Amino acid sequence: MRTAVSKLLIAIVLVLVMVSCIGAYYYYTSMAGKAPAKKTVVIYASLSEMTSAEPSTEASNSIMWMAVVYEPLLHYDPINNIFIPALAEKYEHDPSGLVWTFHLRKNAVFHDGTPVTAEAVKFSIERTIAIGQGEAFIWDPVDRIETPDNYTIIFHLKYQAPLDVIASAAYASYIFSPNIVKYANASNSTDPKITNWFNSGKDAGSGPYKLVKWDPENEVVLEKFNEWWGWKDPNYPFKSDKAPDVFIIKIVKDSVTQERLVKSGDVHIAEYVPLEDVENLKKDPNLQVVMKPCFQNLLLLINTRKPPLDNVLVRKAIAHAIPYDDIVTIARSGLAKVASGPIPHNMWGHFDNLTYSYDLSLAKKLLAEAGYPNGINRTLILTYTAGDIYEQRTADLIKSSLGKIGINIEVRPMSWEEQWALAQSGWNNSQAAQDLFIFYWWPDYISPYDYLFNMFHSSSKSFDLCYYNNSEFEKTIEDAHYWEGIDRTKSLELYYKAQKILYDDVPAVALWDMIDVRVARVNIGGLDKAINPAYPTAIFPQVLSVEG
Repeated sequence: MRTAVSKLLIAIVLVLVMVSCIGAYYYYTSMAGKAPAKKTVVIYASLSEMTSAEPSTEASNSIMWMAVVYEPLLHYDPINNIFIPALAEKYEHDPSGLVWTFHLRKNAVFHDGTPVTAEAVKFSIERTIAIGQGEAFIWDPVDRIETPDNYTIIFHLKYQAPLDVIASAAYASYIFSPNIVKYANASNSTDPKITNWFNSGKDAGSGPYKLVKWDPENEVVLEKFNEWWGWKDPNYPFKSDKAPDVFIIKIVKDSVTQERLVKSGDVHIAEYVPLEDVENLKKDPNLQVVMKPCFQNLLLLINTRKPPLDNVLVRKAIAHAIPYDDIVTIARSGLAKVASGPIPHNMWGHFDNLTYSYDLSLAKKLLAEAGYPNGINRTLILTYTAGDIYEQRTADLIKSSLGKIGINIEVRPMSWEEQWALAQSGWNNSQAAQDLFIFYWWPDYISPYDYLFNMFHSSSKSFDLCYYNNSEFEKTIEDAHYWEGIDRTKSLELYYKAQKILYDDVPAVALWDMIDVRVARVNIGGLDKAINPAYPTAIFPQVLSVEG
């Protein structure tokens, strides 16, 4: 019996081996002469180096790739005022507005292959809150989070707030795998070892692309994550079947070089080109120029703790000595709008009567009232990011005009890291910090509070680089934020009051609101859709179509 069984087993094995060999033969002969499919690559030129790879605390340039490697619960389209499902398929809140329930899609996985669950969402948001850095303040309304099952998350709020807007924020909203504790050999979720693990070039996201190279001063390389749920959903609007396999962000620190590279085809999309060349670039049959509304603006932050800038009359004199129209015409070739307060045009919370007049006679009068009838007897240091031609031109125009009222300016270009480090020192030693700081702001989430808290609230030491402290202003924006989720009209009244305080106190001067201009090779489709003003500087390569 054993002999018969053994012979039968041997015969079966031999048949299986023969079938495998025949199958392999036909497979390899059918593949003979066929080259492996060539990966499509899109190279994007970025002006600024990346800042960090830590999703809980990142609050600057790394949104450019982080918004693609990680996912929030929702995405927001502010132009059409609609929310696009991301990790959450749907959501609702109760009549009180204090309980919000999000329902996760069941086929999302992290890049390590583990499923995206309600516990992972809870872990991510609670870690961001616990660390309390970057833009973690957006979650302040949250009292506690429940996870009744693997795919349901319930947020209980301390007060009414637009949690859908918060959950779609450009920063601090990203979900990541709880396995980071294990991967970093950390003791808990807030152990600094995890930040070190992220910043060594690791990712734990679920987005359409994964991080494969992290060289923050030179380039960041992303590769398509084939298990992303979005690729598999034929009806999902926020993806393209012709999206690039590889997306490379290359740091190119001046606009002239970016223009040359996109014209030669060495990069496919340029973030910054000389704006005076835009009309000619439109005529190039190999290129396309895409213009979009933008919630990014440029401000002049004033060191309010350093004499003579601690005198509000001096600050008002500076505000009235800036040639706003010339700056828009010359620095931005007309592709911007003169700002009116720190909230940009086209965004709720913006008001049109907060622009300073350009009036050199008034500026001189204010300086005299401040005790400087013959001008200021020291040179003020104005810093800007080296390589940014728009900041450079703006700085030069400000220097020239302030010189006419007796204020001498030294314009000092610095790398972003150097400029940032100097500005950060100001809270501890305002006398050693710069006097004036040209500074871009773009939103973490679409709320006036985002601009007003970050740049002007004394507890926001990372970004209040005016070193400004005004208790009346701070209470006003806190009240306005509270009413956002209850009564938008009352909230707007308070946000106007807060901006009027800033207008009178002049801790900063809003210069211009940007119109977003990107230039790309003509074979890159979907660029208009890949740019979203709620996520400034980011490009969403999953919606690009690489043709030809």
